[in-house]
Amino acid sequence: MGRQFKVIVADDERLIANNIARRIEDSNKAFHVVSRAGTGLEALEQAAELLPDVVFSDIKMPEMDGIELIARLRETHPDILCVIISGYSDFDYMKAAIQNSAVDYLLKPVNPEELKRLLQRLEAKLLAREQQIAPRKEYDAASLAESIRIYLQENYAEQVDFSALAASLAVSAPYLSKIFHEQTGSSPSRYLTDLRMRQAKKYLMDTDLTVREIAARVGYPDPFHFSRSFKNAVGISPAQYREEQASAEKNDGIR
Repeated sequence: MGRQFKVIVADDERLIANNIARRIEDSNKAFHVVSRAGTGLEALEQAAELLPDVVFSDIKMPEMDGIELIARLRETHPDILCVIISGYSDFDYMKAAIQNSAVDYLLKPVNPEELKRLLQRLEAKLLAREQQIAPRKEYDAASLAESIRIYLQENYAEQVDFSALAASLAVSAPYLSKIFHEQTGSSPSRYLTDLRMRQAKKYLMDTDLTVREIAARVGYPDPFHFSRSFKNAVGISPAQYREEQASAEKNDGIR
């Protein structure tokens, strides 16, 4: 079997997600669906862990819709190709998808021939990109990963552009993600999120800063995005975490 590319399908209707996944794999053997997500947020989390080549996403989903999903992926994983699949033919949806760098917009029910042609284009695009994936400089993998790790530790409070970071190291964004994952067991975006959450916990425990202020200090201009990311990582909201830590310290003091 030749080169296989990883795909995530995001749709809150499980039967539809399964059907789309089956159609993708039946239409082109170069694509393998590694996961199905029921929400945009779940797809974003899976992308950080599985590092897919392509994400097919419905537009209307709970927690995070398809447009926000591809916008987030563009920020954190600019090398992932995104395709929107929707039952809505509204021009505004298509425009939003294009503005957020979706490579295509398919209408439900998906036309088999249209899907087949799209997968052929995606395969050609991915294969062409792989020809440029090797670094333009000779880097030791461990040293490259360490350089990325140090950069993220020093700049976690800023808006990190992984494409720009890759360019500064004279490598491609896919190569950067590949090497970092091989060396650390984590994607660069997951490592960055973990750094931000650890620092956020310290702020919540040791300061009286508001959640909005903490969000800004750990690289989240949008406090709602920060709160959602924090709850996803820790299991509770920032406010609940602060309350629990305060209560635990009080109990320790009583003992």
